[in-house]
Formats: sequence, C-alpha cells, structure tokens
Amino acid sequence: MLFTLEALEARHGDALLLHYGDSGDPRLIVIDGGPAKVWATSLRPRLEQLKARRSPGDPLELRMVMVSHIDDDHINGILGLTDYLLELEDDGEEMPFDIDTLWHNSFDDIIRKAKAKSAAFDAVATAAASAEGAVPSLGLDEPTAALAASVPQGRRLRDNSNKLDLNVNRPFKDLVAAPAKGKKTVKIGDGLTFTILGPNGERLDNLEEDWKAKLKKKKNARGAELQQLAAAFLDESVYNLSSIVVLAEAGGRTMLLTGDARGDDILKAVRRTKVLKGERLHVDILKVPHHGSDRNVSTEFFRVITADHYVVSANGEHGNPDVPTLKMLCEARADDDQPYTVYMTNKLTKVDNFLKSEQQAGRKVRTVYRADNARSLRVDLGDPLAD
Repeated sequence: MLFTLEALEARHGDALLLHYGDSGDPRLIVIDGGPAKVWATSLRPRLEQLKARRSPGDPLELRMVMVSHIDDDHINGILGLTDYLLELEDDGEEMPFDIDTLWHNSFDDIIRKAKAKSAAFDAVATAAASAEGAVPSLGLDEPTAALAASVPQGRRLRDNSNKLDLNVNRPFKDLVAAPAKGKKTVKIGDGLTFTILGPNGERLDNLEEDWKAKLKKKKNARGAELQQLAAAFLDESVYNLSSIVVLAEAGGRTMLLTGDARGDDILKAVRRTKVLKGERLHVDILKVPHHGSDRNVSTEFFRVITADHYVVSANGEHGNPDVPTLKMLCEARADDDQPYTVYMTNKLTKVDNFLKSEQQAGRKVRTVYRADNARSLRVDLGDPLAD
C-alpha cells in the first residue's frame, strides 16, 4: 500500500501532496498550494508530471484539494489551480485535473456563524490588504493582518469552486470542523481516513456569543470604533480558529497535518478527541505547524506529540523555521532512545549548524534536505512512491 507525504518546494509556504492507496493505481490529495509563483514553478509542473504518468488519456483525479486556512502562503497556488481550470473550461479545452472535493473554510462562512457585521470586517480586510506586515491603526499583528489580507483570495476561491461546480466541504454541512464532543472521522476511501482535530466546532458555535459580548461592551460603536472591535475579534477568535487539522491514517500508519494551527489548540484537540495513548500521541509524520515558527509550539507540544518524521516547509522568510523551535523538539526528545528525522524543504545554515551540533552532542536526530535540483522531498510510510 502507498502512503507518502510529498512536500513541494513552496518558498515560505506549504504545498503538500498526499499519495495513498494501491501502488499500481494510486490516489492523490493536494493540501495547500503555497504563495505566489509556487503554482507555476512547483505545483503545476508536478501535477502535470503525475497526469502524464498516471492518467495520460483522462483527467487526473484529485480526490481532495484542501486549503488548511486562508493565508496567501497556503491558498495562492490553489487559486492558481482553479483559475487555470476555469480558463480551460472557458476555452472549451479538455480538463487535465478532476477535483472531487474541495475542503475550504472561507472567512465569510466563519464570520457568518458569528452573525457579525460584515462591513466592519471588510474594512479590516481592506486595511490589511494595503499594508505591509502589522496594521498599527487596527491593532493587528502580522499573522492576523496576513489572514485578513487573504480574505479576498478566499472569496475568489469560493467563487471559482461554484463556477467549477465543485463539492465543497463534503460530507460536512457547512464548515469542516471537529465536534464539540467525541471525534469526527471521515472515510476518504482506498484505506484512508481523516480524523478532524481542528478547527474546534464548539468554539465556532460560540462565535456569535463572543461577538455579541464585544458589541455589548461598546453598545454605540460605529465607524472606526466598530472596525477596532472587528479587528480585535479577528485577532482573538477567527485567526486562531482558521486551520483545518487532520490526523490521516492508512495501513496502520499516521500523519498529523497541522496547517498553521497553534500548538496549544492541537494539544487540546488530541486530548478532547482521545486519540492519545496514555499521555502521548505518536505519529509516523508530523507536519510541524506554521513552518516551524516558535510562536506556535512549545516543548510540551513536542513531548506530548512525538513522531518518527518531522516535516518543515520553509525557506527562512519571516525567520522560519526558528532555531528555538528545533531546540524545543530536541529537548523534548532528549531522553528518547528512538531516532527521529527532520525533513526540510530548504537547507538553511542556521538550522543545519544547530542540528549538526545536536548530533555531535549525541542526540538521535537525523536530517534530510530537499536536493537543490529536486522539486520536492518525500516521506514514504508504505510502498515507495515510484513516480
């Protein structure tokens, strides 16, 4: 059986391919598409290569395209994919790819749950889209400003999906989310299942109450003040709820795919859904959250969730991956006799130097870097990926 995670060179973002099923007739899921240029330089060439090898006479089936959350470094390449398909459709040309299902929690759908005043959020998104980094006038930090600036991209992707008549968020009724109690496992088919760990359905359901509570404190908020409220709500609630997190399982092997979710939210999710064995969750692959940013993880996170393979997609932009993140990982595994491997889509001197120092100190950590001339790196958990 095939069960391979392929991390494309995606600059400072994520563009992942999940290959699974029968080695002679493999299935494919696309998870995020990276920022600008990644569609043209990495994702499209790789998909066209796979089509030529697997399905030369028919469209290549993409069992699912998942956007973990609306942020340019995840959604841009998926927009490129759907824009390309729409262009071909408009020109009456044959479709090279057939998308079965799109998982995408749009900003508008999340805000609709809060029954929030969309004009205020539109103003926040407009301000963020025209700014570089933080938006001091609205009190947004850089990650939240980036999410707000990506709101128009999320809307365009939803429009594209409607025009392409895609199934959106099937089998969920609206948002892809974990239930307040118990767990939600989706049978993808061909031996693959996804257990949804995030976003938290209960917190999504409470958005309306949270928004009303903010409005109650500022009963007569209008204009700029209402925008400030919307910015605070976006910062505290919507941003932290944005990432789809799944535990993928096939053939007795597991991958934890985290998007840009916060480590504390992931820990709460694995405890709430009881996927832990004792006090720990061990997976074969952990996609390290938020490109290895130390803002999203802690030593406790790496103690509770352990893996044989840690995948980091980053190129040094925004400081990612942070060396402190790798220090937390190595510290968490200090008393563990089992070897583990860190996979990097780009080799960075500061990271390489640190990991070499850990190896020299006797740590069990190994390193694998994407080769300079390679489009991606792969981690095979089943049969080796042949194409």
